[in-house]
Amino acid sequence: PSVYEHLKDLEWMIGDWVDEVPEARIETECRWAQNKSFITRSFAAKIGGRTEMSGVQVFGWDPAAKKIRSWVFDSDGGFSEGTWTRKDNRWFIKSTGVLADGTKISATNVLTYVDDDRFKWSSIDREAGGHILPNVTEVFVVRGQSAE
Repeated sequence: PSVYEHLKDLEWMIGDWVDEVPEARIETECRWAQNKSFITRSFAAKIGGRTEMSGVQVFGWDPAAKKIRSWVFDSDGGFSEGTWTRKDNRWFIKSTGVLADGTKISATNVLTYVDDDRFKWSSIDREAGGHILPNVTEVFVVRGQSAE
């Protein structure tokens, strides 16, 4: 099968997305790379209309591991990599990485597909520098337009 065949179950993510919580607004753009071999996701976290952090995620099929893998790079200098597993309408992304100051981090992010215009995002099993962090409860992410 083509690389696209392995990624097509994530095609619903292509487009612009917004999630807002009282503290921040996250704007996300997901696009296919050429030949639909990867999906790129750019994001910006805004507080009071000002971008506090941004970054890019690239995900695609790893033919050696037979899994979808992703890599995230943020504007502070941190980065992580993750492996994706699907269970029904949920995607579990187990990630490990490092913050710009060298602190090791890990988490499992959960994407729950609701429909083509909404999904839920949460983060569980979070750790930073050997310390357990609280889970991030589910937030709705809706299809929308990212502001320029």
